[in-house]
Amino acid sequence: MRVCILTWGCQLNHHKSEEIAGVLAQAGHTLVDRPEDADVVLLNTCMVRQRSEDKVVSRVRELARLKRERPLLIGVGGCMAQGRGERILGICKGADFAFGTVGLRSLPELIERARQGERFAYLPEPVELERLPALRQSPFQAYVTIAEGCSHACAYCVIPRVRGPLRSRPLKEILAELWELAERGYKEVTLLGQNVDAYGLDLRDGANFAGLLRAVGRIPIPRVRFTSSHPAYMTEEVIAAIAEEENICEHVHLAVQSGSDRILRAMRRGYTRAGFLRLVERLRRAVPGVNITTDVIVGFPGEEERDFEETLSLIEEVRFGTVYVAAYSPRPGTPAEPLGDPIPAGEKARRLQEVLNLTRRIALELHRERLGSTVEILVEEHLSEKGMVLGKTRDFRTVLAPGGPELLGELVEVEVSGATPAALLGAVKERVA
Repeated sequence: MRVCILTWGCQLNHHKSEEIAGVLAQAGHTLVDRPEDADVVLLNTCMVRQRSEDKVVSRVRELARLKRERPLLIGVGGCMAQGRGERILGICKGADFAFGTVGLRSLPELIERARQGERFAYLPEPVELERLPALRQSPFQAYVTIAEGCSHACAYCVIPRVRGPLRSRPLKEILAELWELAERGYKEVTLLGQNVDAYGLDLRDGANFAGLLRAVGRIPIPRVRFTSSHPAYMTEEVIAAIAEEENICEHVHLAVQSGSDRILRAMRRGYTRAGFLRLVERLRRAVPGVNITTDVIVGFPGEEERDFEETLSLIEEVRFGTVYVAAYSPRPGTPAEPLGDPIPAGEKARRLQEVLNLTRRIALELHRERLGSTVEILVEEHLSEKGMVLGKTRDFRTVLAPGGPELLGELVEVEVSGATPAALLGAVKERVA
């Protein structure tokens, strides 16, 4: 059968869709890009915020209209299905079946059950760590999951419920996958986990994230990234590995969420504002030029104007390269759910916009400091309508330059001549050997 996979959410979810594609390809199914060309549409969902769920419900409604015109099976899976449980089939009325975040090797059988007319939800508890074949979307960039789930349980976060507790992959298994990618010529790999710095805490062999980074440093892949880091778990050994291993990129995504100690305690983050600032200082001292990006939540229950002002002042002090900001959204089954959602939507929208305005100003100032410099990028996209290529620097800044599709997947040097809050602009000088 022809299957189309639609994906929402984080990089882990996008890699999970690659694994779903791998399982289905092994079973003889054909992957297609458009629902209009498919016999089966699978939705790999996110439920970090209510808005993510609303988008899925709307998409299922659209697909249900397509289903009235011709035979089509609709499967809703991933975090939203896991979190909502059996109710997901009532929420997504046009869906034929639901599947969760684990047990994905069963997908060919689930599709067959749905084809036979059964409507059901298959939602095993996320306690096992699956090793699945991946049908990778890129021949030069790859995701490698090092751990799934999280055992920290921040007050607002639904991940422990829908992804389960921390489950780390054996170190040898990760390294074998990375060596395979190196032999296939991959130029960039991103190590994935809900909390990569907690890697190995559930293992009994002494493996940890710093040791993993040291081992990765000996593998001939030019660029290695990782996401996401939790400030309460990053160690001096991890910082030293970032600084000393040549292929570990100078970028750390360090989610702060708030600049107020009162709100950080309510969020159960496990660190203070001062502790976060000390961590930033240690990172910048060890890794000159490191780009620190972050996540911020505005409107958490109980956040007063003074708390919000402390978040703004933290952003100003740290000068993050990018801030991904979201308005608080209550999530089912989380410790914060009983607190409700007391801050009005309009007030949350104002705070969100203030964070965006501040971070865009800082980003433009940081980008203007690069004018006249030469940066190395890995070309990720060819924008044919503009005759330009898009790539990222080692420290995860976006660069646009005139160029053709022959540069895709190449490491090139770009001389920077312009800057916007979103990107550096320039011209390709030469390819990097």
